[in-house]
Amino acid sequence: MNRFNSPTYGARTLGLTAATIAVVLTGAGCGAGEETRGFEVPKALCGTPIDAKLLEPVLPKSGQKISEELSDKIQGIRRCRVSVDGELVLSASTEWWGKGTTTVKVASSQMGVRLDEHVSEDRSYTYADMGGTGHVTCPDPKNANMRENGELFTTVFITKEGIPDESAMKDLVLAYTKAIGASEECTR
Repeated sequence: MNRFNSPTYGARTLGLTAATIAVVLTGAGCGAGEETRGFEVPKALCGTPIDAKLLEPVLPKSGQKISEELSDKIQGIRRCRVSVDGELVLSASTEWWGKGTTTVKVASSQMGVRLDEHVSEDRSYTYADMGGTGHVTCPDPKNANMRENGELFTTVFITKEGIPDESAMKDLVLAYTKAIGASEECTR
């Protein structure tokens, strides 16, 4: 009987082959599936201070470059678009609505994103895993006409590139809404 036909040769070969495959697969997993963020999470949304810890959970875990674009061409609407590697990942806006408007109405106006899965008891904010809205306490609006005739709201939502997270979104919406209330938009 030659050594290739021996009963222990096949078992040893099978065992070595399985061990080799396991080592190769384990080694391959070390770097291949890991995601790394090559950008620093911002501490503001287009100039509005926000704790980076509140943005971190909803931003992509990978990517090299983060950028912001502020748009305020439409009267009463200020929108901050955040992109990672050229893909829109988050939008945060302030919008003036008519007196008596509710957060639920503002939330329902966002096409393609459900922002009102949870509504606060006092109805001052709504949120879901992809975003939310908040009613801003704006004691002295920059636009005097809005003091009597308007309500200021924030809207924050992520796109499919972002990471859905209800708890993180609630915290982000509340912090952004509070920051806007303390901004020059509401304090002259």
